[in-house]
Amino acid sequence: MGRIITVALVFVGLTALATLALYDNGRLALVWGDWVVEMSATLAVALLIALLVAAYLFTRLAVWLWTFPRRWRERRAQKRLARAEAGMGQGLMAVEHGDWRAAERALIKSARYSDNGVMYYLAAARMAHNQGARDRRDRYLAEAREKYPQDYVTIALVEARLRRDEAPEEARALLQALVDEGVDTPAVLAEYADLLAGQEDWATLRALLPKLKRRKAMDRDALHQLEARMWAGLLQQAEDREALENIWGYLDSRWWRDPRVLAAYVTRRRELGDETGLAHLIEKALRRQWDARLAYLYGLIDDGPAFERLKKVQKWLRQHGDDPVLLLTAGRLACQAQLWAQAQDYLRQSLRLKPAAETFATLARCYEREGEQEQAALTWQAGLEALGGQETPLLEARSSS
Repeated sequence: MGRIITVALVFVGLTALATLALYDNGRLALVWGDWVVEMSATLAVALLIALLVAAYLFTRLAVWLWTFPRRWRERRAQKRLARAEAGMGQGLMAVEHGDWRAAERALIKSARYSDNGVMYYLAAARMAHNQGARDRRDRYLAEAREKYPQDYVTIALVEARLRRDEAPEEARALLQALVDEGVDTPAVLAEYADLLAGQEDWATLRALLPKLKRRKAMDRDALHQLEARMWAGLLQQAEDREALENIWGYLDSRWWRDPRVLAAYVTRRRELGDETGLAHLIEKALRRQWDARLAYLYGLIDDGPAFERLKKVQKWLRQHGDDPVLLLTAGRLACQAQLWAQAQDYLRQSLRLKPAAETFATLARCYEREGEQEQAALTWQAGLEALGGQETPLLEARSSS
């Protein structure tokens, strides 16, 4: 539309100029010192228009020459970007097909074309790592550090993730150096916290916890789970009863009700030889939230008459009668109370729901205490045959309901 209007204006202008040339008899004189230039008005207008057009074209040419270097650089940058994007696309396609080697080649080839080449080097390092090519992985990381020193935080974070399984101490040193330098990005803090938890360095994690909360490095549920693991780990690592009680007393009351934390406290108290009051703690916790770990520990502690505790368990069985762990606990307490038939019935029910080496062993010992040595031997044999000589991990039996 704009082009049509321009052509129309030019046509009208030329028509007006032609009309003026036909009917105009005027003269235009220009005097400069001894020089006098005379021309028709039409010629003067034509020369003026030609001068304006020439000035316009000269200005356009000057601007084009002035901006040519910048446009050349932009064009080259666009070509480099297109090559980089093409290489990234090839690399991602190779990743989807599980061809780590092809992805590595495409990414490292395209790295020199991208303004953000550090990500190409890091991605290529991951691909080399997936192939077990540690030398190439380390070379890519070294090149990334050399060419992009300003991105040292990202490079160190990726390197720590790649080295974590094979060299956890090196990974920890990388992350700790970042934290000591004051780097508190959520990604760095979350990775460092997860590594500390994996190494069960609960004391260091406890010192890091305020930063994790302040920077919101994890979502609420993940942070809660991590903190529960931390407090449970600290309780399990308590050297003596005083240290254990100091940690327990420091905790908010909400952690006293957390099954994982309470289970750790109960277990460590048992190991330190003091089980007084533990039954009440477990009963109080199970009234709020059912947890098979606590039900399991309830049958192991020596805190009060077994018969009284069995009555509590029988109430729980009305709601959790299909829990093999609770049935194991009921069988243990009934056996301690010398209610042989009842104990054996509970234990057999538990075995029907989940055959476990510990349940077979408890049933066999119950027969032995009753004096039924032959039946005890048969139970040991039945356990070996049922489990094929492989002991079922007790952790499975104590998983939360």
